[in-house]
Amino acid sequence: MRQIIPTPAARRSAGTPTLSSLVAAVVDDLQRQAADSGRPLPQLTLDVAADHQLPADVAALRSLLERGLSEAVRATAASATMARNAEVVVTSVQYSDRLELEIADSGPARGERQAVGGLFGNGMAADGARSLLDRLAAVMRLDDCPEGGVALTLSIPLAAARRAAA
Repeated sequence: MRQIIPTPAARRSAGTPTLSSLVAAVVDDLQRQAADSGRPLPQLTLDVAADHQLPADVAALRSLLERGLSEAVRATAASATMARNAEVVVTSVQYSDRLELEIADSGPARGERQAVGGLFGNGMAADGARSLLDRLAAVMRLDDCPEGGVALTLSIPLAAARRAAA
């Protein structure tokens, strides 16, 4: 009898999706895009617990993750000096009523990014991120990191907490 061992991507899609598998899938896509374009990615560090709950609208969260990670990668690769020392860190913390997901990078500060628009500038509403946040009932916060760069924090109410409040 022949045994077929599924690839990591197939194993992730076969089971119930988790926050860590969703983040890993978005990172996999970024790595493929970087390989296809020949652009190096910054150091990516993922600290997302496997047991953290996903919000009800997984597609909206995935889209926000893709936008946030793409912006962090773009910002850290802005100069050759930054690209050599660039880092993007994704972390999650689950509370009883909400999930917080943070994408922190070592790119320019928030003020410098606002000058060029994009996710961190005035373009957020124009690029559809506002509707994605509304679909998740999420709040987004942008903070300058003390060591440089920007941290995007998504605070997403958990479905169980929303049902209990109703």
